[in-house]
Amino acid sequence: MKRPRLSLSTDAALALALGLATFLGLLATERAIGFTRDESFYFYAADLYTPWYLGLASNLIHGRLLDSFSDAVLTRAFGYNWEHPVLMKTLFGLSHWLFYDKLHLLRSAAAYRAPAWALGGVASALLYLIGLRLFGAVEDSSSPARGTPGRARALAAFAAIAFWLTPRNLYDGHLACFDMPITVAWLFVVYCYLRAFDQDRAQGGAAVATAAPTSGGWRVRRWAVLTGVAYGLALCIKLNSFFYPATFVLHWALVSAPRAFKASGGRALWRSVPQQWLWMALLGPLLFLLHWPYLWPHLVERVGQYLAFHLQHVNYPWAYLHELLREPPFPLFYVVVVTALTVPLPLFALMVTGTLGAAVRLWRQGLWQLDAAWLLVLLNAVFPLLLISVPTVPHFGGTKHWLPGMPFLSLLAADALWRAAQTASELLRRAFGARRALAPQVLAAAFGGATLAVALVGCVHIGGYGDSAYNELCGEGAGAAELGMQRQFWSNNVTGVLGWLNENAPAGARVYFHEVTVGSVQAYKQDGMLRRDLQPVGGAGDAQLVPYQYMQEFRQQEFDVWNAFGTTEPVDGLYLDESPNVTVYRRPGS
Repeated sequence: MKRPRLSLSTDAALALALGLATFLGLLATERAIGFTRDESFYFYAADLYTPWYLGLASNLIHGRLLDSFSDAVLTRAFGYNWEHPVLMKTLFGLSHWLFYDKLHLLRSAAAYRAPAWALGGVASALLYLIGLRLFGAVEDSSSPARGTPGRARALAAFAAIAFWLTPRNLYDGHLACFDMPITVAWLFVVYCYLRAFDQDRAQGGAAVATAAPTSGGWRVRRWAVLTGVAYGLALCIKLNSFFYPATFVLHWALVSAPRAFKASGGRALWRSVPQQWLWMALLGPLLFLLHWPYLWPHLVERVGQYLAFHLQHVNYPWAYLHELLREPPFPLFYVVVVTALTVPLPLFALMVTGTLGAAVRLWRQGLWQLDAAWLLVLLNAVFPLLLISVPTVPHFGGTKHWLPGMPFLSLLAADALWRAAQTASELLRRAFGARRALAPQVLAAAFGGATLAVALVGCVHIGGYGDSAYNELCGEGAGAAELGMQRQFWSNNVTGVLGWLNENAPAGARVYFHEVTVGSVQAYKQDGMLRRDLQPVGGAGDAQLVPYQYMQEFRQQEFDVWNAFGTTEPVDGLYLDESPNVTVYRRPGS
C-alpha cells in the first residue's frame, strides 16, 4: 500500500504553529516560575562566558585571535561550572546580552531562559513530525492507528500537547537549565535517525552499511549526517547523551541484523550497520570538543575531570515513601512510582496502556516483521526510565532525570488513545447497533479532550510550583505529603512568600533565605520581585526573618530556627493543598 500523502506545506505550517504556540506559552507563564539553585549558577556562568565571545569577535577583527585562547583567558572565562558542557550556558548568556542588555525586550531572567523556550518550541514541532511518521505511514496495514492525514495530524498534535500539559514537563520547560534542552536534542537525534532509516530502506531495503560500496561508490546520506550533527549537539548539552545510543544498538540488533543475517548470512551483518553510527562517532565527539574551548589547553586531563565528576556524582538526599534516600542501592521501582504519582492520571493510564500495547504488538509481529519505527519509539520511551532505575544510579531531582523518555511516552499515549476509541466504538456497535454507535473519531476526540482537560486543570492548580506537582492517584500535594514524598527541590518555591516579605519585612531586614542561593536572591532583586534593601545572611542566628523550605533532609535546620527565634509559630507560608511547602519565621521583636 502507498503511504497517505500528507501535504508538506500544511504539516510544516502546523509544526511551526505548534512550536510558536509553545514558545509564546512558556513566555506568557514564565514569571510565575521561581529561580532554581542550578539556574543561579548558570546565570553566573553565562555572564562569564559572554565577554569571552565578545572578546573573541573583537580579537578576530583586530588580528589578535590567539589572545582569546591562552590557558589563563580560557580558565577565567570557562573555569566556573566546568562540570557541564557550555552550549546552553553560552546561549543563555548571549540571549541575555541581546534581549536584556541591548534590546531591553525581556526582563533579565526571561532573557536567560529564552533559548530554552525556543528549544521547547522545537520539541513540539519534532513531536508532531514524528507523530505524522508513526500515525500516517502504512508500514503495518492492519494497525488501526494509521490511516487518514487528518487522523495522523490529530494524534500527533495530541502527543505534543499532552507532553506539555504534564505539569512537571511544563515546569522544566521554563528553566534556563539542561533537562529540557537534552530532551529536545535527543528527540532531534531520534527524528534524524528515523528519517535516515526510512531513506535507507527506500533506496535499498536494509540499512546501508557504514562503509558499504554501492554501484555509484560510497554514498553520503543527508539524514545520516544530520544524525551525527544532532548527536554532537546532544553531547554539547548534557551527559545523558553518552548512554542513549544504546537504544540504536538494540534497534539494529532486533531489526536490521536479523534480516541481514537471514538474507545473506554472517558476512552481511557488517553491511547492515546503520551509516548513522559512523557520523555519530565522527561528528559527535568532534562537535563536543570544538564547542568547549576550556578543554583545549589540557584536553585529556579536563575531559577526564568532566567524566570523573559524573561517575562519582554526589547523592543528594531525597524523600521517597517516608524514606530519606541517601546512598545506593536505591529502590528498584522508584522511577515507576514517581511517574505514576506525578503524571496526570488519565494520561498516565494512556502511557501505560500504549507502552504495554506496543510491546505486545511488536512481540506478536515476530522478529522478521517488526515495525521498526514503533520499536524505536518504544525503546526510547523506556530506556531513560530503566537507566535511572538502576539501583546504583543517583536518585534525585525527580522526573527531570528521565524527562527524555516523556515525549516518546506521549506518542505511545496517543496511539493508545486511538486504539481505545476503536475498541469502544466496536463495543458500542455490538451492544446498540451501527446506527447508535459513535464513530471512533468522535470517541477519540472526547477521550482526548477529557485527558487534556484534566492535565490542564493540574497545570493551573499547581501554578508556578511545578516541581511540587502530584496527581489524583496520591491525592495531590496533601496526599503526597502523607505518603512521605519529596515536596519540592531547588528552592524556587520561595516566590510564594516574597510578596509577604516585601510588605512586612523591616527596612534593611536581615533574611536567612535557607536553600535559596545568593545568586537567586540577586536575580529576584534584579527583576523587581524582592526589595533591594533586604540583606541575605548565612544563618538563622544572624537573621530577623527565615523563609524555610520544607525538605525532610533539612528538618534539623527548622529546629535550629525555632531555638534561635524562641518560637515555633510561622508568620506566613506557602501551603500547597494544605501541606506546608515554605514557612516564614520572624524573630520576636524584630
